[in-house]
Amino acid sequence: MVYINLLPIREIKRRANAIRQLTLFAFVLAGVLIALGLVGFYQKSIASQLQKNIAELNKEKQHYNQILAQITKLEQDKKEIENRIAVIKELKKSSALTVHVLDEIATLTPTKRIWITSLTQSGPSLQLNGMALDNQTIAGYMEDLKTSKYISDVNLVTSSQTAFAGRNLKSFTLSCAISIPDTAAPDTVSESTQQ
Repeated sequence: MVYINLLPIREIKRRANAIRQLTLFAFVLAGVLIALGLVGFYQKSIASQLQKNIAELNKEKQHYNQILAQITKLEQDKKEIENRIAVIKELKKSSALTVHVLDEIATLTPTKRIWITSLTQSGPSLQLNGMALDNQTIAGYMEDLKTSKYISDVNLVTSSQTAFAGRNLKSFTLSCAISIPDTAAPDTVSESTQQ
């Protein structure tokens, strides 16, 4: 006798296998989705933390920008003050230079042989007009002026004979360059007197 199995065992096994594969695929898909959700949540928390850090850094940057603006303003003020100090020092030097030049001329001029009639200073140049007894006196006077620390480049511009008070005198014009020597700057002099 022949028995015929009418139950579709192969079909049932195939269905059970397909259901198992679908279930496994669903679990894997759910695991992947959960993992992606966790990664997304983690990245979102990192992004929000980074945005908070950026906001804090921007606040710090604004604070430092204010400090940098103050520093820049202070540096500009410092440069302006240094420029003013340099101008004041230059004015002191030039005023001291005039005093020293006049003192040198008064000291070096022989009062009984030379008379200065006019003196003109224009920046670093000086012009002396005067009368002398003779040419040798003028030459000696020029050599004396060259020994001064403040007067240099003494040149005879003109020399002519002039009658004055019944005597023949030599009228002359000298041109000179004036400058402050490095060793006698007003700041070093004033510092040494204060100490």
